[in-house]
Amino acid sequence: MGFPKSSIAVSLGIMLLAATTAYAEDDPGIVKLRIGNGNPVDGKAKAAECKNCHGENGDASTPNIPKLAGQYAEYIQRQIFNYQVGTRHDPDMTKLSATLTNRRNLADIAAYFASQDLMTGTPTSNAEGEKIYLDKGCQNCHGEIGKGKPAYNSLFPVVGGQNKEYLLKQMQDFKTGTRATDISGIMGLIVNRMTNEDIEAVSDFLSGR
Repeated sequence: MGFPKSSIAVSLGIMLLAATTAYAEDDPGIVKLRIGNGNPVDGKAKAAECKNCHGENGDASTPNIPKLAGQYAEYIQRQIFNYQVGTRHDPDMTKLSATLTNRRNLADIAAYFASQDLMTGTPTSNAEGEKIYLDKGCQNCHGEIGKGKPAYNSLFPVVGGQNKEYLLKQMQDFKTGTRATDISGIMGLIVNRMTNEDIEAVSDFLSGR
């Protein structure tokens, strides 16, 4: 016995809506918001030195180096400024950031990485990590699976699909106060209520998104 055409149409509509929701962060309008006012075409060539560590498309394979693919351009720029003024510390990044004093060049480089397909990790299943992530309210800033709040919120980075080792270090640095560049001040409060095991589990969950 066949299904009524109306039922099939409704089912297809639901499937399409689900697919649209799942990949909403790749919508051209959302990508445009991520890019900001830079020129990603010009930024591709300007980002040559950055690609040595972060990868051709910002999909860094070295565990302790962050992926930049699909990251908010404004967030990338803000981190460069932090290295320039000394509120973030890393020998290589501090040295490189000192050469990025031209605001247009920096905006273009950030736009190039922001225009790439969103970072993704090797799928993992860590129910405990997901539970902690949601229980701590992390989705309110970073999105349900860490892909950000693309329509309006470049204040907080995309973390879903990020390298696990990098995530671990950043959360530990926020916990110890080594890193204090979160404008909202929320990260320090949250991670200080997490055990090292919690941080490990959340990092594992996010790295597989």
